[in-house]
Amino acid sequence: MRPYIFSFRIGGVVVRAEPSWLFLALLVGWSLASGFFPGLRDDFSLPAYIAMAVAGVAGLTFSIIAHELSHTFVGRAFGLPINHVTLFLFGGAAELESEPETPMSELVMALAGPLMSLVLAGLFALAGGALAPQGADDPVGAVALVLGYLSLINLLLAMFNMIPAFPLDGGRVLRAILWLFTGDRRRATGWASGAGEFFAYVFIASGAGLALFAGQMGGIWWVLIGLFLRTAAVSARNEQDMKHALAGVAVGELAGPFETAQADMSVADFIEEVLVRHHRAWVPVVEADGQLVGGAGVEEARAVPAAERASTPVRRIALPVRESERIEAPLRASGAFARMQHDHLARLYVVKDDRLAGVVSLSDLMEYARMRRLFDGDAAG
Repeated sequence: MRPYIFSFRIGGVVVRAEPSWLFLALLVGWSLASGFFPGLRDDFSLPAYIAMAVAGVAGLTFSIIAHELSHTFVGRAFGLPINHVTLFLFGGAAELESEPETPMSELVMALAGPLMSLVLAGLFALAGGALAPQGADDPVGAVALVLGYLSLINLLLAMFNMIPAFPLDGGRVLRAILWLFTGDRRRATGWASGAGEFFAYVFIASGAGLALFAGQMGGIWWVLIGLFLRTAAVSARNEQDMKHALAGVAVGELAGPFETAQADMSVADFIEEVLVRHHRAWVPVVEADGQLVGGAGVEEARAVPAAERASTPVRRIALPVRESERIEAPLRASGAFARMQHDHLARLYVVKDDRLAGVVSLSDLMEYARMRRLFDGDAAG
């Protein structure tokens, strides 16, 4: 399970922050306290600048969460399961468990975030403009500067996110429009991802130029953003290709041969007859009638003292199966792939009539998709 520096729930959505978000918050706070606010007014004390920076980071965090929750609640209105918003090094993301089913739902959902940022920019500007600065170190003037910063940053967030570089909001808008006119989501994803790669290389080249020729180390940040965008764009295209290759295939058809361990066999027999004989590091554990109990492997077996292995049944060391790790055999393989990607699972237990029918791994799905594309390409040629 991934570590998070904070997590809370709002409207049924879990909002959480990865450790990398802390680095971004510290970097932004340092730049605000040491450069941005002193550059606007130099008559505040250091503690005042630090307090303003903390307020600015808190406001930025709120703004990004509001941006992502706008995507989330609009997506939910269209029936999309979105249960998590995650903050990380490059901002935030509403985690979609499945893709929009229509171009219009994607278009509206993609626009919701930038529109929220524009609304916040306007509200912060109005609030800041209503405050009249007074003398040095006056709290009213400090608050006005922070509100002005939050107005500016929300405007920049809206503008940056509307760059037509998938998977940014603008890239999703581009994909929705292309999808609407072509009727082909896969082709639209390919074009939008291509635009994402183009802008990624623009960011990388621009950032490298700033760092190498202008001596501006901030260019490194643009290089990192470009690398992130390129990775995300390529991943989105590959994921769409995977789903296309897996379309129409039941996950049960792809569940390969597998070894199992009987729940009532001893750990000693489990080690010799299953793990060692069949060279397995892990296997499912089942009852005599095929009902799935869980899974066990080398680590679980070694945790049992050698003197107790002959008298300890495997059911006692089997790790329970989470509901997300089970999938019915008739369900689509593309759905299995999406679940494995979203929940970071290496394998799924395929069940039929409550009995274990097989095990499918992420590598099984990827190899099937690779072979499918290979021979489909030959047929097309």
